[in-house]
Amino acid sequence: MGADEPAFAMRERVACGAIIIELHGEMDILAEQELGPRMDALTERGRADIVIDLRRVTFLDASGLRLLLRARHRMLCRGGRLRVVRGVARVSRVMRVAGVESAFTIVDAFPSVRTEEVGPQDGSVA
Repeated sequence: MGADEPAFAMRERVACGAIIIELHGEMDILAEQELGPRMDALTERGRADIVIDLRRVTFLDASGLRLLLRARHRMLCRGGRLRVVRGVARVSRVMRVAGVESAFTIVDAFPSVRTEEVGPQDGSVA
């Protein structure tokens, strides 16, 4: 990424009744500082179901883990549900070595909106 562009990004969308938070790039201290308030706002919305997608995360350190753990704590305090879509091997390894992997419900994939849309009249899946 360029000198003026952050090495991370976050995109939110709603699918299948859940807020999907897609994280991209390097989840380090700068990402935690910038994205933390946005994630906090999403975990306050009263939605009981959040999915954090780590598939496009390229780097995860203690600050990135803290970001994930804070989201988990906030959802648990609100009686919500948090799932994490498994990241690349090095991201999963950091979670495992840090001993936090078992704190999350980890899934291999989350259905895209397209596969969950219902046809207009016959109830068929698009």
